[in-house]
Amino acid sequence: MTDNVKPSPDTGRSRIQAPAVLDAVRSRGVQRLDELLKSMFGRLESIVFEWARTLPDSEQQPYMDVIVVVRTKRAEMESRFIAGMATAFMQLLQGAAEKKTTAQGGLGAVDFSSLSLVNTDEMDISVMVDTMVARARMDYAASLGLLRRRYAHVLSKVEITDRNMPLDPGPVTSAFKDTLSLLDVGVPEKLLVLRVFQQQLLGELGGLLDEANQLFIDAGVLPELKVAFAGGAAAKKPAASKTEAAAKPQAANTEEIFSFLQGLLGQGVMPGMPGVPGAGAMPGLPAGAAGMPVGTSYPSMPGAQFHAGHYVGGGGIGAIPAATIGGSVAAVPIAPLNIAPTAVVQTVATPELVALLSQIQQHQPKAKLAEDDSSPSVEAVRGNIRDSLRSDEEAVEAIKQADEDVINLVSMLFDFILDDDDLPTAMKALIGRLQIPLLKVAILDKSFFNAETHPARRLLNALAKAGIGWSNSGQGDDVLYAKIEEVVFRILNEFIDELDLFEELLDEFTAFHEQQQKREDAVDKRTRETEEGRARAELARAMVQQTLNRRLTGRQLPLVVVKLLQDAWRNVLYINCLKDGTESEAWKQSVKVVDALIWSVVPQPGGEWKQRLADVAPKLVNSIKKGLAAVSYDVLKTETLLRELSQVHLGLMRGEEARTVNVLDARNARAEAPGQVAAAEVAGSDAASVAAVVLPEAEQLPAQVEAPLSGDDQNVLLVSRLNVGSWVEFIEPEKQDRHKLVARIRSVDKLIFANRRGIKVGEMTGMKLAVDMSVGRARVVEEGEFIDRALESVIGNLRDLGSKAVPGSK
Repeated sequence: MTDNVKPSPDTGRSRIQAPAVLDAVRSRGVQRLDELLKSMFGRLESIVFEWARTLPDSEQQPYMDVIVVVRTKRAEMESRFIAGMATAFMQLLQGAAEKKTTAQGGLGAVDFSSLSLVNTDEMDISVMVDTMVARARMDYAASLGLLRRRYAHVLSKVEITDRNMPLDPGPVTSAFKDTLSLLDVGVPEKLLVLRVFQQQLLGELGGLLDEANQLFIDAGVLPELKVAFAGGAAAKKPAASKTEAAAKPQAANTEEIFSFLQGLLGQGVMPGMPGVPGAGAMPGLPAGAAGMPVGTSYPSMPGAQFHAGHYVGGGGIGAIPAATIGGSVAAVPIAPLNIAPTAVVQTVATPELVALLSQIQQHQPKAKLAEDDSSPSVEAVRGNIRDSLRSDEEAVEAIKQADEDVINLVSMLFDFILDDDDLPTAMKALIGRLQIPLLKVAILDKSFFNAETHPARRLLNALAKAGIGWSNSGQGDDVLYAKIEEVVFRILNEFIDELDLFEELLDEFTAFHEQQQKREDAVDKRTRETEEGRARAELARAMVQQTLNRRLTGRQLPLVVVKLLQDAWRNVLYINCLKDGTESEAWKQSVKVVDALIWSVVPQPGGEWKQRLADVAPKLVNSIKKGLAAVSYDVLKTETLLRELSQVHLGLMRGEEARTVNVLDARNARAEAPGQVAAAEVAGSDAASVAAVVLPEAEQLPAQVEAPLSGDDQNVLLVSRLNVGSWVEFIEPEKQDRHKLVARIRSVDKLIFANRRGIKVGEMTGMKLAVDMSVGRARVVEEGEFIDRALESVIGNLRDLGSKAVPGSK
């Protein structure tokens, strides 16, 4: 990066020289955030009013209060928010170092004048803010990671973190949280405003992150990372398959495709043959070939027969030969075999073709898969159609080109569907039985191909999506699976040519599945809450013990101090860590009490320490008493411990030497040493008999080990974008199982998986899943609209093949 610099717009202050791209990102970032905030406030009243309408009248007043107070304070809030964001950008340019508390927390630096317990009135706001920020960072992980790398590249001397990168959800949310102090309302009302902020501003942050990355790319900052870029709203969706991505720019429009193919015929690529309407001939065959004498050498058409001057069964779609398309179209052309020389070609009218297909439909498997797991292949269906066409000495039936094109499109569609690994095997078996009904739908109503809202398409998409979580094992007494079977059998038994049946079945199945989904969501929510609570508790316990071990190990302290900290005060530390986290003021205050307590029993030379102790001791005892009362610690034990502590303080102030014990960790303790007790037993121990206390080992916190995959690896990025509710297939030599991601716990990098019934089946880190995906042991199941994706792929491939068939095309 060259030193292309631009002075800061701030006047009256020293001007900071920074690369122009940073100024561009700052300017655009502040501008867009201002626009988003104004848009949020513009919608806030209607959003809050809609929320209030769903509540009883007695509960609507807080919502009305929010509307009134925000209306009066909006201008001030907008001004403070933008000022806060401008400050965040400026601090980054100044390289402002974050203030960090050292691990040992130097006792001499304790500010005893501020010893107090945290005010818990704002606890719910802090918890919600932390949750919002964590979720947003997860949603935009890919974009944030790339933006952080680009900032670090430009500001090589500044450590770029989540806290000092201005467009990170943390600083953005913190700036808005500061504006809440302007609102003269209670905590519930402020939480309501935060909900609107999360929905209307944080939910739109992805677009701004995309713009910021693009500004860096345009300025030449790490442009090679552009190929891995996937931010904003795209980060919230499963990654599109290569086929889908290629087809997306051009929507599936069958009328357009047929017109395109007819255009090929008109260009002379494949002139139409007389006799069979729309029947195709090979390129190069001259017009009027129908009258060519016997013995003339005719060009060959893959998958078709030339008979009596006509090609019977073109095999391909329009101008594209079956052999080029491949698959079932080339394997089984729609043309009778062994046509008699004397047979006359007869065209099958569309109503006659539908009647013929209805006859074939009557012979499709209709028993439950548990009794008969057979399902006709695409080749078998095409063979049934071909075998049903008349072919004797007098006549041979040929399907009109337009209808044959539809049959071939549907064949290729099912080739794709039944080869789609994202569809479970059981679902493929059921959908495979619907080939003939779907073929009749496409022939009767060609809008099936280009209307995403077509009821038949929507129904098939709904059935496939509902069954996404099935494993290859049996269905058993699964209610959902039984319902899907019921829908399939009703189509097979009832559908002749009335398309209204699909609308009826769609409404019925949608209502049923929504009820099932509500039950599944409730089970998933309970599992998620349980696992998240367990993870937070484990992390809090580990953090508390590590904090105590770092401060106590290797010291000689009065036994009452060890009892106070290890048996009593650890409860205060645990609650504050669990509720507020280690960055909260509550946690810092509770750790400050630990440091102050240790300081108060470690004599310092000179009289100044005693004088200071006399001043601090009452304040310290009062803080401990309040803290233990807040966590409902036993009152009698509290009084006893504080009385003993006060006696130690008095003795030290008189110059007496306090009786102490050695504090050891489990690694340094000697087995069965005299007078040595475990910390868990110290509460009931007699001070006279205790010489040493052994602290328990802290539970292991998530270790920062060297990752086997880099942060910009495609599997790591995919896992980072994986949303709760996504399905993952785990592949083993003997079996394949599908599990749903029901919880993502970022604090310990843990992914929790459950089966379709919501029962937890496993857990792993995000990196472990990325590694498994990189070696083929796992893959994310794509959950899009299956039928739409198949259709877009088929028509996209036809466009490519057709363009190559046009002379002069590239």
